Amino acid sequence: MTETEKPETAGRDQFSRSRIQEIRSLALSEKLELVKVANREVRAILIRDGNEQVQKAVLDSPRITEKEIIAIAKSRKFGDSLLRRIATNLERLKNYDIRLALVNNPKTPLHISLKLVPTLRDGDLKHLAKNEEVAEELVVAADRVTSERATTSRPTPAKQQPDKVDSKAKSRFQEITDLPVPDKVKLAMSGDKEARSILLRDSNKQVQDAVLDSPRITEGEVAAVANSRNVSDELLRKIAQNRDWMKNYQIRLGLVNNPKTPLPIGIKIVGTLMMSDLKRLSKSKGVSNVLVTSAQRILIKKGVQ
Repeated sequence: MTETEKPETAGRDQFSRSRIQEIRSLALSEKLELVKVANREVRAILIRDGNEQVQKAVLDSPRITEKEIIAIAKSRKFGDSLLRRIATNLERLKNYDIRLALVNNPKTPLHISLKLVPTLRDGDLKHLAKNEEVAEELVVAADRVTSERATTSRPTPAKQQPDKVDSKAKSRFQEITDLPVPDKVKLAMSGDKEARSILLRDSNKQVQDAVLDSPRITEGEVAAVANSRNVSDELLRKIAQNRDWMKNYQIRLGLVNNPKTPLPIGIKIVGTLMMSDLKRLSKSKGVSNVLVTSAQRILIKKGVQ
């Protein structure tokens, strides 16, 4: 930079700083009026205003661009209320980059991110599964969606008719059901996801236990079992005894909301729930009143009505 360039650059910087200070010192009503006619540079200043009313006015401005919304959705500098407002605008959520930014932002409320995970592309799901900044629940959800897509994307032979496909499925079910117990146990340990799904419905406890003991079972499958009302309380108890599985939030959430889960286990889990899930549990009619009361008590202690 030459000596003649320095004053000019300094002048631009000084103007920028004075402009920012001028905007920040405006009254609330003046800021709200300014939002209506603001250009991109001014909106960038106003969106960082400490008043949520001003920030929301910027988001609601008809002049704001999707590129600006994406930048806001990516930023860690804003509160969850601003990200929540972006997520409640269905038109904006049609933009893939906005959804992607929200999911990868650790400040986005978890329940919003979890809803958006299934809408992501395969490559972005793989990146999400390796993202150490986001909640473990999102990593698990990304893995589950990837796994489900891999299963459903397996090509069906072109000449195979629907009735033949159904017949094949029925024969697989019948084939597994007719196996002797020792063979079922062996299959539970080495079989695929479909086989495990069939064997979990077997009436023999030894077979069911073998499914959960399988080294191939995924946490997504375990979460599905934890949510199921068609399994025994013994199976749910076995899940709760696995410390690694109990680190998975979706598994714990499934257990505490499952009326078949032994009450002592449910009570231990209540204290680990997120605020939104505590609120839902405190109003649930599908679980024991003891759990409902426990959730209500925790909310009261935290000052949440």
